[in-house]
Amino acid sequence: MRRTKIISTFGPSIADPKILQDVCEYADVIRINLAHGTWDENEKYNHKRNIQLIKETAKKLKKPVAILVDLKGNKIRIGDFKNHMIELEHASDINVIFTQEKKTNKHEIFIDADYCFPKIEIGDRILLDDGLIQLTVKSINQKNMALKCQVEKGGLLRSNKGFEVENKIIHRSGLGEEDKKDIKRLAELGIDWIALSFVNEASDVTQAREVLTQIGSRINLIAKIERLEALKQLFWIIKACDGVMVARGDLALESGPGELTGLQKDIIKQTVKGKRIAITATQMMESMISNPTPTRAEMTDVSNAVLDGTDAVMLSAETAIGNHPVETVKAMHEVCMGAETYQESITKNEEYKFSEINNIDEAIAISSMSIARNMEIKAIVALTESGSTALMLSRYRTNIPIYAFTRNEDTQRRVSLYRGVISYQYPFLVDSMADVIEDVRSELIGSSILKSGDLIVLTSGSPLRVSGGTNSLRLINI
Repeated sequence: MRRTKIISTFGPSIADPKILQDVCEYADVIRINLAHGTWDENEKYNHKRNIQLIKETAKKLKKPVAILVDLKGNKIRIGDFKNHMIELEHASDINVIFTQEKKTNKHEIFIDADYCFPKIEIGDRILLDDGLIQLTVKSINQKNMALKCQVEKGGLLRSNKGFEVENKIIHRSGLGEEDKKDIKRLAELGIDWIALSFVNEASDVTQAREVLTQIGSRINLIAKIERLEALKQLFWIIKACDGVMVARGDLALESGPGELTGLQKDIIKQTVKGKRIAITATQMMESMISNPTPTRAEMTDVSNAVLDGTDAVMLSAETAIGNHPVETVKAMHEVCMGAETYQESITKNEEYKFSEINNIDEAIAISSMSIARNMEIKAIVALTESGSTALMLSRYRTNIPIYAFTRNEDTQRRVSLYRGVISYQYPFLVDSMADVIEDVRSELIGSSILKSGDLIVLTSGSPLRVSGGTNSLRLINI
């Protein structure tokens, strides 16, 4: 069983139902980025249709595939090109024009963000597509709001890629009106996780939480760490959110390549200790956009994230627009499996403590894992309504499988992002614990997961079917 979860990004390459189904055989979560695509239902591949397709595919596979959606956020992006891309040659000139127009038919770059134009000066270095393309500002036309730039690092530039200025913060802070509107749409569509871009402080998360509370939604929130500024507030950001994404593309632009690896390790460690989900993202298997196999460096990168203790590793362009989406997610699956064989030997002697224990279910989780580590426990079974006990159990990095039995489909999908957790749909139709244990026993033995005589830890609440009520653990011979 693979314990590290895989997130695959939706896009044209997996929009075909058969390809999407093949990807979902390995992926645990499908991500949609609202910065690409449209809500316009007249368009074939609109966001609503894509979300429905993912849900239909998961239902067909009988697999609880979660849906994670990135809000557009305040990240500044370039406009669209006639052919969706242009080639920028080294030392050539290119005009960057600040305008509300969305698409250009010429060899130029449009940006709909006039508020940042006054902050740009001659000599500034512009970073496009996470710094893969770099321009230097040579002159500024104030009247036309245009920059004449020289290409320092060229290449293929696709539509809607990110726009940054080196050593400057040019984007707006806070949650915009369009993001608030999108949050409400996503709540109506029943997605599971929302990722917030450029989170710098806890209030950026609480603004989104307030919108969800107003509409009675319990969608979980992921804070994308893309700024060094956010690291100063990381403790409070972790407390405010449900998970953290190490968004290495933008983060590397500020930190430089030398510090990025250390920052990744530290962010993951603090996130897990803070009882939240950790996701590692950006260019994990970038070469597989074009190639059918990953490079050795990419294999090592994914493995290191697994050994760092990440809950999930993420594929972006590799599955969204890549030529080999199925091969890519399968390769990531195999690399994760290989890395996990070494992780247990690294972590088994570590004494892990939560930063604080606030609830009975957290104490039960710690006790359960302590027992499991010191006895021949084959599995831990959590009878759960909300999935919180499964989350606490999964904060330990061990090879002991965790099975979450729940009657709630939302919980089933949510725990798909928790490292080492496998969910089962269980209706809780019986009232006695003895009958519940017999049902669990039949399911695990019938699925050939365990065999008769195996010892398990079972956590539950009394009374049954009450959210947040986990207050007991049992050692049971199956």
